[in-house]
Amino acid sequence: MDRIARGGMSTVYSAVDERLDRLVAVKVMSSALSADPAFSDRFAREARAAARLSHLNAVSVYDQGQDKSAAGHHVFLVMELVDGRTLRELIRERGRLSPAEAVSIMEPVLSALSAAHLAGLVHRDVKPENILLSNEGIVKVADFGLARAVESDPSATRTGLMMGTVAYCAPEQISRGRADQRSDVYSSGIVLFELLTGTPPYHGESAMSIAYQHVHSRVPAPSSRVKGIPSEIDELVVSATDRDPAGRPMDAGAFLAELADVRTDLALPVVSVPPPPASASRTRNRAPAATAPAGAKGADGATTDVLRRRAAPSHDTVVVPGRTWQPPRDPPAPPPPPPVVTPPRRRKAASPRTLRRRRAMVVVLVILLLGVASAYGGWWFATGRYSRVPKVAGATLTIATHQLEQAGYKVSTAPAPRFSETVGKNLVLSTEPGPDARVARGRTVTLVLSAGPERFVLPSDLANKTPDQVRSLLSAIPVNVAAGLSPEASDTVTSGLVTRIIPAAGTSVKRNQAVTIFVSTGKPIVAIPNIDPGTPYDQAVLALKHAGFVPKRVDDFSDTIAKDAVISVAPTGQARKGSTITLTVSKGPQLVAVPDIATGTPAGQARSQLAHLGFRVKIVKHFGGVLDEVVGVDPPSGTLLAPGSIITLDIV
Repeated sequence: MDRIARGGMSTVYSAVDERLDRLVAVKVMSSALSADPAFSDRFAREARAAARLSHLNAVSVYDQGQDKSAAGHHVFLVMELVDGRTLRELIRERGRLSPAEAVSIMEPVLSALSAAHLAGLVHRDVKPENILLSNEGIVKVADFGLARAVESDPSATRTGLMMGTVAYCAPEQISRGRADQRSDVYSSGIVLFELLTGTPPYHGESAMSIAYQHVHSRVPAPSSRVKGIPSEIDELVVSATDRDPAGRPMDAGAFLAELADVRTDLALPVVSVPPPPASASRTRNRAPAATAPAGAKGADGATTDVLRRRAAPSHDTVVVPGRTWQPPRDPPAPPPPPPVVTPPRRRKAASPRTLRRRRAMVVVLVILLLGVASAYGGWWFATGRYSRVPKVAGATLTIATHQLEQAGYKVSTAPAPRFSETVGKNLVLSTEPGPDARVARGRTVTLVLSAGPERFVLPSDLANKTPDQVRSLLSAIPVNVAAGLSPEASDTVTSGLVTRIIPAAGTSVKRNQAVTIFVSTGKPIVAIPNIDPGTPYDQAVLALKHAGFVPKRVDDFSDTIAKDAVISVAPTGQARKGSTITLTVSKGPQLVAVPDIATGTPAGQARSQLAHLGFRVKIVKHFGGVLDEVVGVDPPSGTLLAPGSIITLDIV
């Protein structure tokens, strides 16, 4: 096997698959990781998951295993060997690419990631070192699943290793250690930004400062670095690199669809992968399936030492016995030319004049050095030893501590956090001394953390209590209770008792928030339904009950209103809900009994008696007896009739 790449936690070799007679790449993890049984199990699981991914633009995983020997315990991954180079090498050769070239490279990258996302795989470490460009012009994504296996290893955390080059990590990977499909979208957006501009969006003196920018800054539009980039591509990059995962495309497939729309809108041609320079193609080794092993540095420096075959020491190659076929090797490099040795020149003795001149120069130089030292000392004690306290409000404790230490200060934390309406819990609220304060380096700066918003919960059971009882319960909470009471009608609460408070009982309030108490004035005064005379009694009762009143019935005679119909309503207009409303109901007309008129009663007397009772009289005369005497009454005496009824008198 030939060693072709080396990183912080793994080494990649080219090898021969004896069973299928093909060249493969073997990634061997470091013994520090491999010795952990838990890591070996995770590594095997992730390898099996990655092996299920079959896509033209994804490096194929053929096998995985482990080896225990005197040299140590190692787990390894057998992958497709890609003959070519990495995207990082292309960026170094070309710098920034044209929009058509950048889109043509990102489309197969997103296609491979989209297939992985559909299979439930998240790459977690998308960066130029893990994107391979074969000599046939095929773009391939490597190291699926490796990031997850190493991220879960506690020894990697103990040794300070951080999976995923920080220049391409999504904010949620840095702040919460979580990654999903949208994290790969963010990293892909950063790669697209670098292809268009030639550099990543963020730079810093340390990985921590770059991580801070990812968490707290917005990725700029590529056109802010390189003029002439279309606004459609700007919008795509800014959307894919949104700090909030919800603002990005939901996965690589969605990102790929938006990229295809941009290509169509801008009429960008499909461009083949730029070939390597002629000199590089003659000496370039095959790009391994994982040229940037986990734990490599950021995009600002080489993350993997690529070892050319001609430079590989002899002990790194193992001869496979019984094989007649060997991969072609470059011819050995010619030996370097012998060094040129120049004999030392003989020095001449200096003259006295020269010696005096040299002494004078030494004296002047010493005086100048003393002056410079004095000036530096004065500057140091007056200004140089001082620095400005950086602004770290809103940052996490880890990032704030790092920035203050970078500025030359010692850091302590205040014993108790303080409440804040604007700064989230456990983030830095302020510093003591404050930001931009001029403080000597080496002094201690105290970080005050936020306890989040201060809230108090109002009592939940306040209804049907007296105002004094409610004020007593609220006195235990730092709120401002209004001095007056707000009256309101209530169907359920007795007059004089509390109906509710605002804000509502049981809710959370701020310190010194105003609270208003509402007191019942009894049932409300509402309109009495309009009931017309002649309305059936049952219908009138339903209307009054529906309006919240209690109906009361009073019967009376009526010559004009039918029986069981309403004659009148009292009171009318408005009344307090729940009060009694009187309904006067008709019993019909009042009936009068036909009086007893004896036979022989004079007709005039009978007529007068009946008229007095309200009856009308009809006379029927008969011949043959004494004149004007009553001989019969119809209807007969005792019959109940309504006033105005006709009574017939038979007269002889």
